[in-house]
Amino acid sequence: MPSPLTPLIAAISGLSSTGKSTIASYLPSVFPPPFYQLTILHVDDFYKPQARLPRREGLLDWDCADSIDWPRLGGAVRKWKEGEDVKHGIVNPQPDFATGGEHGIKQALVENLQDEASRATKPSVAGTELQRILLLDGFLLFTPSTPMSFRSLIDLKILLRAPYAEAKRRREARSGYQTMEGWWEDPPG
Repeated sequence: MPSPLTPLIAAISGLSSTGKSTIASYLPSVFPPPFYQLTILHVDDFYKPQARLPRREGLLDWDCADSIDWPRLGGAVRKWKEGEDVKHGIVNPQPDFATGGEHGIKQALVENLQDEASRATKPSVAGTELQRILLLDGFLLFTPSTPMSFRSLIDLKILLRAPYAEAKRRREARSGYQTMEGWWEDPPG
């Protein structure tokens, strides 16, 4: 059995529809077993129940830091760091491209990233070292409105950017989101 290296907690954040989940879905092929143990936590799985969500102008506000259950998400991160399995009822494991959206990631790029990851982390050829990686996929992970007690858990921060018009086009192209309590569609506007 490989001996564990220091666990790495990485986070991909950015505006809605910048490609966070798309990239996260490809990382298991970039960091494959047996040298890596990659766990992905989607912040979308840590929304508060709808009854506890904040409201803005009479509508549920899913797009603010107060909509996330930070203590529960932080607890899952801490449990993972201690070696516990944190897989739970993932609500929406498929990124948008699985339902027909454009993702634009070419296989050649994935293969190039595999090569770079292999060189950068130098896994043991004999398989004696296992790199545990926790990837957090979600919006608002690095903002001042996110509790510092949570932000301080992150070792590597990756911020994705997209032009506003492109992010808006992508978000409007979505048919909705699966939540713990059912299907959610964004209100118009």
